[in-house]
Amino acid sequence: MSDAFWSGLWAGVFELLAIGLVAGWVNVIYQRIRSRQALRSDLIDEIDQFSTSLYKPRKIYQHLLSLSADQRANREAELLRCLEELTSAAGRFRAIQVKLIPLFGFDVEMLAHYLAVWRAIREVRKRMERSESLFATHESSDSSDALYRLLDQFRYRAQVTPSVRHKPSLLSPPPALSGQIEERSSELYQQYISPPNAS
Repeated sequence: MSDAFWSGLWAGVFELLAIGLVAGWVNVIYQRIRSRQALRSDLIDEIDQFSTSLYKPRKIYQHLLSLSADQRANREAELLRCLEELTSAAGRFRAIQVKLIPLFGFDVEMLAHYLAVWRAIREVRKRMERSESLFATHESSDSSDALYRLLDQFRYRAQVTPSVRHKPSLLSPPPALSGQIEERSSELYQQYISPPNAS
């Protein structure tokens, strides 16, 4: 009877330890998944805030360019304010980059979409500095907004791209991978912002 008691006791202890180990492991996995989901949610919120802050200065700027000569009082000051707002929005987008690599590693599509958007933003800023129209060669006031279509694709990528298990130890991708990202980024820019067949 004594042997049976101790045998049962130890069996129960080992069973409890096994359950504790499994529960601890499941909790670690759950916390990792929850942390990644929180990081992804924060990233998508940042993209949404950037999209909102980008909309106003671009639309007001384009409207100011369309004004007739007698409607242009204080136009230069308003144009400058639009440029300042866009520059501030661009800074917000630049900060998004630091959230991409911990979440997605050096995912080519994710980083290529980011770089294509960044290139498009720089082009908008240059056009504003030269007081040029923001419409691309294939755009008009009635067409869909190419920059926002590209932004939507970037946001979609942020939603569906699998996160990496381990953060990369490098701050920038290896040279060969960097070349792939740049090439894909140029393709996306051409596709959305500057189609080769645009008239």
